[in-house]
Amino acid sequence: MEKSYSGKTLLCRADFAGKEIPGRISFSPEKVAVKLVGFENFVHLKDGESVALRLEDNQYCTAKPFATSLGASSSALNICHYLEFDARQVVIGFRPWVETDRIKEFYFNLSDTNGLLEAPDIRRAIAASKIGDQPDTRIIEASSCGATVSVSYRYSLDWRDDNYSVSAPHGCVQFEEPKTIDEVSKFVAVLRTFFTMGAAVEVRTGDYWIVPQNDHDQPLLGGGTARAVFQLIWPSGKAEQVDEDKVHRPTSVLRCFDKDDRKATSDCLAFWIKNWEAWSPAFSGLFLATREGNTFDTNRIVNACKWLEATPGAEQLKLDNRNELKQIENAAIEKAHELGLDISRRISGAIRQLGTESRNQLFERLVDCAVKKDDPCLKKRFLRDLHSAFAIRGSFAHRKFDHTDDDEFGDYVRSTKAVEALAFLLLYRRLPLPDGHHWGHGPNNFTEYLFLPR
Repeated sequence: MEKSYSGKTLLCRADFAGKEIPGRISFSPEKVAVKLVGFENFVHLKDGESVALRLEDNQYCTAKPFATSLGASSSALNICHYLEFDARQVVIGFRPWVETDRIKEFYFNLSDTNGLLEAPDIRRAIAASKIGDQPDTRIIEASSCGATVSVSYRYSLDWRDDNYSVSAPHGCVQFEEPKTIDEVSKFVAVLRTFFTMGAAVEVRTGDYWIVPQNDHDQPLLGGGTARAVFQLIWPSGKAEQVDEDKVHRPTSVLRCFDKDDRKATSDCLAFWIKNWEAWSPAFSGLFLATREGNTFDTNRIVNACKWLEATPGAEQLKLDNRNELKQIENAAIEKAHELGLDISRRISGAIRQLGTESRNQLFERLVDCAVKKDDPCLKKRFLRDLHSAFAIRGSFAHRKFDHTDDDEFGDYVRSTKAVEALAFLLLYRRLPLPDGHHWGHGPNNFTEYLFLPR
């Protein structure tokens, strides 16, 4: 499962109404581009229809088009018709991928995880293994909601000294009930946000290989069979960014350094899968904030506030004192009538507001949940910056907001960091971590707010 098409351009052909249409397909991280040439025949596609292309290496590539455009070129005697499109996803294998196909398991690779998946004891055990003694390479494994996710080291055998060598981790997902490609796409979002949270840097997944529910084996040209796997390609729509700041990085929030760490990380992954539906807006907010890094534009504080507001448990509480409030409302209306004032509706509206937790009360409660140590100065600064952040967010929503000097921009950055730190800490407190676990394997992008000057 190592064949790569990235950066390649291959000849292909498609079958339209019983006629073979030649063309070419180009693969890059940004897009998969296809051009089919019908010569004297018109070439067209139905909306939402997938196209099965036979490649020059004799593999089938099933492409799902978008941004389709028709064209034609002419000479004095002839007209040549062609069709161009980009593909939002392609599946490559020994046969075309059809709509009824379902995925039983899929594999993926990870970009640099900032030490999150470093497990020295497993590495040593793999290196010490001998032929016939297959090592256990699993780093983490979590099962929840009908899916089992595992991340393991790859290894290879050096026949010169009969020793195993270890390479980068890769992941595997197995489903109890087979899934469609769209369902797998949603599950990839679960994985990307989790590994990004645990590593404290953006982690990308890629190089996907899928195993269908049917066709467990594929025939070989010389006879016999091999395991049936298909390559799944999702172009990112942009060139892969190179991390130019590898020296100065936050440390990972989670880790897999020993057995206890790996269990805690596995438990957190199970929590992530189980709570994805309720937490997905908050998880996405975390992912966006991590991706932004040190970029603080107008969207940063808007996303930060959305992240906090989307965090379960961060909603304003409705106070359970309806009977008392109703008595106050009746008394106030009666007194207003005695004074000759007909303001019953305004009184009722004002009294109803007393039944909802104020924003300041909300922030105080959330800060108390997030900051466990008794530090009045830190909590006071937290409250001040939170109120400032939502005031700035309101300014962005209603008018243009310009930073007139460095001090004002510094206040903006600090206020944004306060909201992100609170949202992150509220999530961290919900993770199923042991009592002795501390986020301080080192500071990360969010918790560094706790150490800003008072």
